[in-house]
Amino acid sequence: MNLMKKCLMISLISIMALSFVFAQGENEESGAARPAFISIGTASAAGAYYPIGVALADVWNKTLPGTRFSSQETGGSVANLNMIASGELEMGMSNENVAYTAGLGQDPFKNPIDLKGGWILNNSNAIIVAMGDSGITSVSQLKGKKVSLGAPGSSANVFGELILASEGLEKGDYEQVFMGWQESADAMNDGFIDAALMVGGQPFPAVTSLSVRSDVQVLTFNTKRFRELSSYPYATDKIPADMYDMKQDGDSVIIRSVVYISPDLSDEIVYDMVKQVFDNIPTLVSAHPSASGTRLFSEEAAKDISLEIHPGVIRYATEVGEW
Repeated sequence: MNLMKKCLMISLISIMALSFVFAQGENEESGAARPAFISIGTASAAGAYYPIGVALADVWNKTLPGTRFSSQETGGSVANLNMIASGELEMGMSNENVAYTAGLGQDPFKNPIDLKGGWILNNSNAIIVAMGDSGITSVSQLKGKKVSLGAPGSSANVFGELILASEGLEKGDYEQVFMGWQESADAMNDGFIDAALMVGGQPFPAVTSLSVRSDVQVLTFNTKRFRELSSYPYATDKIPADMYDMKQDGDSVIIRSVVYISPDLSDEIVYDMVKQVFDNIPTLVSAHPSASGTRLFSEEAAKDISLEIHPGVIRYATEVGEW
């Protein structure tokens, strides 16, 4: 190799090295640490969390190069928060009451979990469903019946027991089984169980698919008594008969579903992610109608439930005048 070629090669190597150092310095200065992979925990594929999670990952993969995003089917709220704590997930969907107990380290959590709030995903409804031809219209009729309380570790376990207790039914008055949403719907249709609790945005995919095959009924319960039994200030509402072509309206518990974030994720990546969420609401709604309820927490609303919002989300909320 002649002297000119050697000089040229040395110059090119020097330029590349300087460019790398400059880029590194610029990246560090901006705080734009980009993890290679971010996973968001959802729930059963038959609920609302999963299709919205798939849509979120798709939006982020298309708009935020340098990081690979994926949605993960999980056992639901409790499982997601435990997986964030263990580092298996960077983000997860959960009902707000479950996350509240996680922050305090209360049952079913063994220790307090450090979580940062993201944004409100939608309003979920906890409902108990039976087959339309069963003659069961009220939770009070489930004594001695076999009832699914959702997948093991899901928030449905808690809601199911509280709703049944609102009608005077304690453990032992009915047979508890634990199945995912679609598994519960199939088991009801096949006559293996009598009723199932479902928690998610309405209309709920597992109930909708079941109502196409057979008549269904969302059961009524004592909503006043439910609120008295609950340690968290829930609201209740009706599920209109025409939602699932039912004979009568049913009762439900309203819970906000929230995206929670690991405190280890940088402000920069979280800001970019939440910006893309609110720039792509129609895409999320096309994945599931309940995503139309996607919104930011106000500062007051976060304080009401003692939720610390991730700084990256606060940056975006401040920018758009919501904080």
